[in-house]
Amino acid sequence: RNKPLSEAQQRANTRKSKVRVRVEHVFGSMTNEQGGLYFRVISLARTATKVGLMNLVYNMRRLVQIDRLKRLAFEEKGGMEAKTVKIDQISPFSSAV
Repeated sequence: RNKPLSEAQQRANTRKSKVRVRVEHVFGSMTNEQGGLYFRVISLARTATKVGLMNLVYNMRRLVQIDRLKRLAFEEKGGMEAKTVKIDQISPFSSAV
């Protein structure tokens, strides 16, 4: 305590911080945006299902965010506008995408 860290300690802190930042972001999102981490369900199976669904929602929201950021970066570079195709326009026999 109150001493400078050695090189090995600094490397260990860097490695732990990289993991910690990803994990804490996920739990922060669950806590702030999805109703918290306290589950009012009966049985471990239902709790596991609820946690799994919360993880799925987080991953889907993250995917949408990443896609939106990629599109913005592409458009800023002067790329073509992204082509939007409605679901009902796609058939298994066409190459509309």
